[in-house]
Amino acid sequence: MNFGTKAKLAVATLAVSACISAPTFAADLYGYRGSVKDGPVPVMQHRAAGPCYFRGDVGYSMSGTPDVSWPVNSITRTYDGTDANNPGNQTGFATTYLGDAVSNVQIQDSWLGEVGIGCGSGSRGFRAEFALGYRGKRKIDGEPHDFSVTNNYTGSATTVNTPVIDDPLHTSLTSYTMMFNVYKDLGQWGRVVPYVGAGIGLAYHQMDEVYFTNNQYLVNRIEGNSDLSFAWALMAGFGYQISDRAIVDVGYRYINMGKATSGRVDSAGFANPVVTVDDIAAHEFKVGLRYHFGSSGGCCSGGNR
Repeated sequence: MNFGTKAKLAVATLAVSACISAPTFAADLYGYRGSVKDGPVPVMQHRAAGPCYFRGDVGYSMSGTPDVSWPVNSITRTYDGTDANNPGNQTGFATTYLGDAVSNVQIQDSWLGEVGIGCGSGSRGFRAEFALGYRGKRKIDGEPHDFSVTNNYTGSATTVNTPVIDDPLHTSLTSYTMMFNVYKDLGQWGRVVPYVGAGIGLAYHQMDEVYFTNNQYLVNRIEGNSDLSFAWALMAGFGYQISDRAIVDVGYRYINMGKATSGRVDSAGFANPVVTVDDIAAHEFKVGLRYHFGSSGGCCSGGNR
């Protein structure tokens, strides 16, 4: 599934989540259960103080394997001399494109932190929020196509350099997100309210410099770079009300944060192909606290009064 298709799917999911209500399961997060027609039915004494809330979460982000690419061309140079000690003049130069796929990619997991502010719609069970998130530095390793330089000497003797066997690629990535999320609460069982949700937003990636090992021809480091990319997410979880104002939130999220790229200039000042890390995604598990504020009789509180 390409990036454009994923983006359309995420937007469609968010739109459906925000526009379709299910009266049979319409529920108020703040202490009521029942259909819109019959009116709210109280099921517990604890009620949120208001429809809006601050939230803070911590969790663990299990990174999915991204698609990493770096175009590689092998080089063949021909000289009219006899050997490396007497190369003579260069009489030929040729490149062969080997591909851009980086194989055996590994990326570390990381801890995450998130803060946000949101409001609920009352008895219809919808709420929306803005959230800012941080995912710590994740090391990325992979194996691009082998970059080699072959020197042919066409004098009285011919010597060909042995190609390099491998040249692992290394970098690291730090990500920040700004998301708009919509949730649908699915009903209330005692103090527990399960929910599903979807979100869209932006991811800001900071890629560190790229370096290679085990290759005598790749000793320079390619500069890092920062990128802004489209992000989308799907969520599920439950809230557990512990007081009139506080709700513990336990959730799962799949998030796709788009792509990040390196710079082009290396430490010696030469231009290089860009290293691209695409389809940056993670399965995330988090726990947090939603603290409600405002009046329970406000315009947005629905049945919460």
